[in-house]
Amino acid sequence: GPAEDGASEPSARRSQTNLLDRLLYKGVLPRYAFPTDVVSFYVFDRDRSTPFRAEFQYEPSQGLPVALSQYAPGKVVWIDNKEWTSGALYAPVQKERFDAWRGRLLYFECRVCHYAIHLSYSEASRGEERDCPACGAEQQFGRAMNWLRPPGFAHPVSKDPGTSPDDAPARSYATRAKLMAPGPTEESAWERVTDRLEETYRRETLLVTNTGPRGEGYSYCTRCGLIEPTKGGSGDVTGVHPKPYPDEKEPACPGSASTRGLVLGTDFISDVLLVRLKVDPPATLQPQYLTTHIALRSVAEAMTIASAHLLDIEATELQAEYRPALTPLGPMGLESEIYLYDTLAGGAGFTRRIRDYGLDIFKHTLDRLENCPAGCDASCYQCLRSFRNRFEHGLLDRHVGASLLRYLLHGTLPAMDPARLSRSADQLNEDLTSLGLPGVTFT
Repeated sequence: GPAEDGASEPSARRSQTNLLDRLLYKGVLPRYAFPTDVVSFYVFDRDRSTPFRAEFQYEPSQGLPVALSQYAPGKVVWIDNKEWTSGALYAPVQKERFDAWRGRLLYFECRVCHYAIHLSYSEASRGEERDCPACGAEQQFGRAMNWLRPPGFAHPVSKDPGTSPDDAPARSYATRAKLMAPGPTEESAWERVTDRLEETYRRETLLVTNTGPRGEGYSYCTRCGLIEPTKGGSGDVTGVHPKPYPDEKEPACPGSASTRGLVLGTDFISDVLLVRLKVDPPATLQPQYLTTHIALRSVAEAMTIASAHLLDIEATELQAEYRPALTPLGPMGLESEIYLYDTLAGGAGFTRRIRDYGLDIFKHTLDRLENCPAGCDASCYQCLRSFRNRFEHGLLDRHVGASLLRYLLHGTLPAMDPARLSRSADQLNEDLTSLGLPGVTFT
């Protein structure tokens, strides 16, 4: 049935699991004591394995949200100074892998604003495209792809270690956690911070997904578990291929039951602080503008860092993401949301403490954006950059973030610094001049 705490029920597959799993998933019991959302990367022991019982040389494990990036199909995993390649989905109890495929869902992500949800097969069909519920972009939500929660990963038993592909492994990383539920509609649930900022604290379901290299998913043999990126893969999955696990009796898999464009993911309930930002024309937060992504990503990162400082915790304990508000004003670019969440599944209570700081968090965030110790032009490792946001360094600009936050706190319309504009013009002029186009001059 619907959850008491307001978190939407991801799917019926949970209700069949045992009571302990259920209590942990709902956050009734603390995850610190029982990390359940953990999967292993299996390396088979060829000498000790039998057709009836696989033995393992190594089986390191990770929390699933991290494993979706680190053990992603095609990735190289270093163990004991050898490189092993993730090339199969695997569970020691084969039924778990079949159940994962049977319980698959459909994943929708907006190509404009990147809002995402997963739905059951009764609510949607594969390949479907819809209008985005967040930004309103027409037919940009989808195409719906098969979404599966992997029970574990493995290095195919027939491959020797160190035989990683000659070219670099395909780059694929899991998304930040996506908040699926809209914010509360009743005004009483929101706490007003300023005229343009309000916040609410909830326990919500978050969704983490790896859509594979170039967002094209993975090709997967549903029979034996062999998996590779759909983009740039070898194509072995579709034909006859060696089984990835030990089986002397029948080492080959006929390969006639494969699927393309499969995405891998997980969902978990956590503590979420949802912050709603309201702007009026001429200011706009339309998701099709690059400036919107730069401003919101910069404020979100600064808020994470400022919060971690105030709470005296590691920055990795918190993450932030943003989206258009799921309200009538969201698609008009007049309302956006930034949400902070505890990275520990089940929540660690940090975001609740951030809410109690009220306006102070936003003042600290603005200070972080305005005052870089190195006085950098956009962002650097002293202010906003870190290893964990390395894929977004191009979207971090503290000046753009600060101009948005000043507007939200004090109502001052965002304006560009004249000195910065003139530097940009000089840079553009130099770049154009250096092209040396015959018969063209730039002034």
